[in-house]
Amino acid sequence: MSETVGRHAVALASVVELAQRAGAQRVVLLIDEGDQAQATMIEWAGDGALELTEEGITEPVAAATIAQVPPTELPDVMPVPPSALSVDEQTGELAAPLGVLAALAGAVLALAAAFGGRSVATAEFATREPDQPFMLAARPGEAVVAQIGGETFAFPEGWP
Repeated sequence: MSETVGRHAVALASVVELAQRAGAQRVVLLIDEGDQAQATMIEWAGDGALELTEEGITEPVAAATIAQVPPTELPDVMPVPPSALSVDEQTGELAAPLGVLAALAGAVLALAAAFGGRSVATAEFATREPDQPFMLAARPGEAVVAQIGGETFAFPEGWP
């Protein structure tokens, strides 16, 4: 395990944990490293690829490398099948079973909050419209936002 991977092992494990538990297609965590440094980026793709980018250097991370690392505590969330999620790019309407969007948003927010500062987390989810995923983005102290196609919609402050 490289020094960089070791330093961010819990964050890496947490990104994978959220992706797997929530059924996300993609999860990205930007970790605030302070005013004088670039954010560190951890990206998990639906094909299982995991990457860590620190100070402009990207390093692939094998899942086995962090398999024994416990993730940060995240809220319980269940994977949602794409058939249960519907989006309308024109109106910004998201349709899902009761409580699902709040649970997903809460988990994304908890991931960002676990790493402090201005850290931000995003997660992309498949919908029943195959070419129309939606993304949730969250940062502590700010409104959760959803992106559908090229449009961004903010949820009310304090939600979920």
